[in-house]
Amino acid sequence: MYGYIQLLRPKNCLMAILSIIAVSLVAAKLDLYSIPLIEVLAASLVVFMFTGAGNTLNDYLDRNIDRKNHPERPIPAGKVKPRNAAAFSGILFIAAIILGLWLSLYCMLIILINLAIMLAYEFKTKSMGLSGNIMISWLTASLFLFGGLAVLEKFPEIMVPVLFMFLLSFFATLGREIAKDIQDMAGDEGRKTLPMKIGKKRAGYVASIAFLIGIGLSPLPYILGIFGFFFLVTVLFSDAIFIYAAFILSRNAEKTSESAKLAMFAALLAFLLGVI
Repeated sequence: MYGYIQLLRPKNCLMAILSIIAVSLVAAKLDLYSIPLIEVLAASLVVFMFTGAGNTLNDYLDRNIDRKNHPERPIPAGKVKPRNAAAFSGILFIAAIILGLWLSLYCMLIILINLAIMLAYEFKTKSMGLSGNIMISWLTASLFLFGGLAVLEKFPEIMVPVLFMFLLSFFATLGREIAKDIQDMAGDEGRKTLPMKIGKKRAGYVASIAFLIGIGLSPLPYILGIFGFFFLVTVLFSDAIFIYAAFILSRNAEKTSESAKLAMFAALLAFLLGVI
């Protein structure tokens, strides 16, 4: 049983749930008593199962590589048979789709779209450069869309702030994913990542452009009156970290990735403070 739990990578699943919780708090303006608890719990369970299914699928497809690089993982360690891991992943995906349909047709459609993108990524575009980075960025940012759709019936106005949460998450993740590919260039022989295709320097420019687009969009929720003053102050702090990340990218891609992660947490905090 422990091997199956390891396949899920629970920490990653719980991190994904943070997006759902953040959207529900923004929708309710931090009023815990007005949060539709059943819908939020159901959406969180869907995200947990879908993320766990994706992690399990990844371990199944990479089982031969993991025998050398990660022999401690459940499949190469013999804790879970490959066919059982594949079945486990399929069951989790199906359960997520069914529960998503219970939430709403829109939620189910997001799940189906993300499933198609995830399968395309795992089987085709994982090592194909920018397209793979874009897919990961969509999968990450779409968690906010899913959270918004889950509480849409009670909070029909939530999709406007969610759109900005989605956009900022998308460009921040895109920049960070490219930075991670730059960081991993030495071990990526045979892969067609963006840095391997166009070089470290040009890939760094693309990552910096992604960060800068996110920075350029970040004040708009305040300017449009969607979020308040505390949002502006906190998001400017986040922007400063992103600017630093872009500035050091050519010299230290690892530091850039870590800084971008910190900036993303600061941006998430900005959305929460923005409803005060």
